[in-house]
Amino acid sequence: MNRALNYLRASRASEIASLQRLLRTGEQITAISELIHVLQRERGASNIWLCSAGRLFGEELAQRAAEVELREKRAMAVLPEAEAQPGYSRFCMLIATALQALDGLPALRQQVHSRTVTQAQAMDAFNHIICTLLNLVFEAADTASEPDISRALIALFSFMQGKELAGQERATGSAGFAAGEFTETQRQRIQALIAAQEQSFATFSQFSDAENLQRWQAIADAGSQIERLRRIACTGAQCGENGVLQWFSLLSSRLDQMKQIEDTLCATLMNRCQCAIAAAQHSESPPIAIGEEASFSLYIAGASWLSGVETTLDSNGLAPQLGRSVLALIREQSQRLQTQADELASMRASLDERKIIDQAKSWLMQQHGFSEQDAWQALRKSAMNQNKRVLEIALAVLAVAATLKA
Repeated sequence: MNRALNYLRASRASEIASLQRLLRTGEQITAISELIHVLQRERGASNIWLCSAGRLFGEELAQRAAEVELREKRAMAVLPEAEAQPGYSRFCMLIATALQALDGLPALRQQVHSRTVTQAQAMDAFNHIICTLLNLVFEAADTASEPDISRALIALFSFMQGKELAGQERATGSAGFAAGEFTETQRQRIQALIAAQEQSFATFSQFSDAENLQRWQAIADAGSQIERLRRIACTGAQCGENGVLQWFSLLSSRLDQMKQIEDTLCATLMNRCQCAIAAAQHSESPPIAIGEEASFSLYIAGASWLSGVETTLDSNGLAPQLGRSVLALIREQSQRLQTQADELASMRASLDERKIIDQAKSWLMQQHGFSEQDAWQALRKSAMNQNKRVLEIALAVLAVAATLKA
């Protein structure tokens, strides 16, 4: 039974180490969140500059670039060391991809400033950089093993994803308003972005804590002014140059409100990590206390005087009191792990669905030259037409892909 106690201690120590690693990951996610927010601002300013033929937001470009460089330094400072660690292979690969994307920022800025890149090309470049950073958050959500922390991570990732889609809506709308009219592609893209935001925020609502959900519900309604401008964008109505300033201001204010919720979600994640570590450290003491009790409960013949109560050896050579205590600990640990496994299975199902849908979108993009939003819209439209879930359509697409590959 002493060996069982040793393994229980090892289990608890491993759990604490895992939680401490998650805490460090939470610090990294917080820094990444700040970096993404300022990148979204730079993307919006760049779109307006390009689509207004250099008339608007020229001064904004340098200011936004400086903000990004500052946040990038802070994010780099909290990244893990580039050292081999068990279970870190994929995370390190994603970090390498994100760093490589960020290295392309200076050249992209030069092209934007000289207007030698189109608005669509600049938009795709910024989107790619932000996507590589969001992948780091998704990876953390996909690998967390503590249910409460997994919930916080999934809520945070879903909210960040929804906010990024809102940022893309701001950038796309800014381009149209700055140009004085919207193309058919831009109109369809805004509609798809609005629909995708709803999906992301629905997932967030499923996993969020009550306090942050209440904060979101208070600002979830876009407001009459934004809806009016959305109608102009989606119907192809004429819009003056002043429309871009109003659109950018309203959407930026809404994104800043989202950022405040994102900050509280990061704080919630950090708090749950710290609480879990404290709980694990606190619960480490009972096995140690029982181990100490073992020196008094292990019997050499006739030692009942130690407790003042008549006790006998069980088949393992332990006093029944100690045997029951250790077995209770093992059962408690087993039940807790089973509860965690059940909750994580539900959460993993949501993450697995996203992976399947992403794979289907990727195949459609490769086969038909769709953009990511076009691919999502195709899946969504097919699901609505057939009265099925998007996941079912995605699985059917992947089945077709596998057949063609074979």
